[in-house]
Amino acid sequence: MSLYLSCRIRSSIINLSLMRKTCIFIALSFLYSVTTFSQWEYFGSAANFKEQLRKAEHDTTRLRLYVRLSNIYVFSYPDTALQFAQGGLQLAQSINNKKWIAYSNLCIAQCLLVIGNYPKGIEMGLKEGPVLEELNDTAGMTVCNFIASWGYGDEGENSKALGYAKKALFLSESSRNKGFISIALEHVAEHFKDINKLDSALVYARRGLAYRSLGSEGDAWSGDLRNLADIFKELKQDDSALYYYKATVGPSVRLGVSIDAFDAYLGIARIFQHMGRIDSSIYYASKALAEFSSLQYPKGRFLAAEVLTQNYQTYKQSDSTLKYLRLSLTFKDSLYSQEKMKAFQNISFNERMREQEMRQERIELRSRTKTYLFAGGLFTLLIIAGLLYRNNLQKQKAKSKVEKAYTELKTTQQQLIQSEKMASLGEMTAGIAHEIQNPLNFVNNFSEVNKELIEELKQERTKAPGNRNVELENEILSDIQANEEKINHHGKRADAIVKGMLQHSRNSAGQKELTDINKLADEYLRLSYHGFQAKDPLDSANKSFNAVPITIGMKTEFDDRVGKINIIPHDIGRVMLNLINNAFYAVNEKRNQNLNGYEPGVIISTTKQDGKIQIKVKDNGNGIPQNIVDKIFQPFFTTKPTGQGTGLGLSLAYDIVKAHGGEIKVNTKEEEGSEFIILLPVS
Repeated sequence: MSLYLSCRIRSSIINLSLMRKTCIFIALSFLYSVTTFSQWEYFGSAANFKEQLRKAEHDTTRLRLYVRLSNIYVFSYPDTALQFAQGGLQLAQSINNKKWIAYSNLCIAQCLLVIGNYPKGIEMGLKEGPVLEELNDTAGMTVCNFIASWGYGDEGENSKALGYAKKALFLSESSRNKGFISIALEHVAEHFKDINKLDSALVYARRGLAYRSLGSEGDAWSGDLRNLADIFKELKQDDSALYYYKATVGPSVRLGVSIDAFDAYLGIARIFQHMGRIDSSIYYASKALAEFSSLQYPKGRFLAAEVLTQNYQTYKQSDSTLKYLRLSLTFKDSLYSQEKMKAFQNISFNERMREQEMRQERIELRSRTKTYLFAGGLFTLLIIAGLLYRNNLQKQKAKSKVEKAYTELKTTQQQLIQSEKMASLGEMTAGIAHEIQNPLNFVNNFSEVNKELIEELKQERTKAPGNRNVELENEILSDIQANEEKINHHGKRADAIVKGMLQHSRNSAGQKELTDINKLADEYLRLSYHGFQAKDPLDSANKSFNAVPITIGMKTEFDDRVGKINIIPHDIGRVMLNLINNAFYAVNEKRNQNLNGYEPGVIISTTKQDGKIQIKVKDNGNGIPQNIVDKIFQPFFTTKPTGQGTGLGLSLAYDIVKAHGGEIKVNTKEEEGSEFIILLPVS
């Protein structure tokens, strides 16, 4: 439906009575849901749509245009609108399209309601309900309820009209269609007004405003404005009612919606009549009849004539009173003839019969469903009993297998964990051995030198007293003494290394103690470095890695403020050892790629901030691919080749840090390196 028409329809809604207003919104929302015209066509004129209809080749396009044109003309030229709706119906019937047959009939029903043929309009609208329900067309079903609400409301059957409006509101809310919800809220509000429940009416009217969008000229509010005007009129607040009635006149005149303008003038005339301003009331009622003399709107003309009759009767102008009394009776007869009353009775009877049939069908369906469910349940129970018996037999066999598999799994898990621990111990042992090798070499070398010096001294002393070189003897003794001091120094150095390294093994029972983090990090850095040198297959053949100066290959950045914290040194040492080993492995892998200018480097640093100790192990290796970063702390996950890693190192490190109340994180970038961060609480 075009935007122009939607504004016309919404504006018309203001000034039509409750059900007429609703149905116009129905046509609007209904056509929005079934048409797919481009945006520029929303602003097209009737002539433009007629030209499109003449040129259209596809049946679906023609059907949409028939419905579009019917809704354009329905409130100004309902006879013309009826012709387009019937044209759409004939085309839909020729191609047997149930949906478009229903839509066309709803357009016809709308035309009938506009010209005051409420029984036939209601009948046609309700007839399409089961068809649209079968098609699961919620929008169409909502329209059917709107049409029934409109027709019954205009005929004064407000309770029945309110029931259909509430059904429309339920369907609208279930489909979350804001346009339909606003229409339904407006209908419910007007019906509550008609049964004099004004508080409820005001609540629903204000809820309806919340769903309404403001148009470029405020026209989108016209229906709500008219609704509020009616409510304020019933509340005897004439000034407010008059304000809102007048507010609807401008949009209706601008958009050329004759019925809308007619009802606006009629509303103003009634307010002035109530206020005792009879001349103003006569002016606006006469204006409604005179300016829209060709309008097919029997109910509006009846009400306007009735107002004029009462006004002229107040002035005791018998000629004018009689004139408008006859006119009002003429329109009243066209609205409330015996044939129409009989038609309404037939509709009510048919509705009751249909509801009774539906209730009977539901009862029979429930009965059949219960029978099927009972039979199905019994059959299911038999199957379940058989399956349970069979499963019980298999369960006993499976239980022993599961227990055996679980035992094997636990054993394997313990073996893997022990293997990882032994691997760490082996690396630490290799580091210790490499670390103490240097002082032991000094001890051995100086011992060999002293042995040679002693032999030389003995030979000198075997000479005759006159031939002995006392000065040489004293020099040899001095060298022996100096060498002994060096032997003693390096022996103590080796002893200190062994005691320092083994100190953590003595604390492996899980006892926490105050530990110097910087010293611990430095010890395990050296252990890892020497251990890596000891097992590097290139160590003996290619000294390129070891040739890198330690100030470049390894670097420490320790914060003196860190001090001592309460930890299990052996466990945190294992975490550091694992991270540093991984760092050396990463830079060695990148070194093996023979990249020009690449110098492997590992940095370990400590800082203290925000009540936590932060330990960082950073390398400039190849980094970790982003697609596996989230997996590296999972047990048994490893990026190393088969046989070179169990995948438990980082998992155990994660558990140890968590047990200390800390956390471990990683920052990495491919081709640039990785940085592992350990955060430990100070206390």
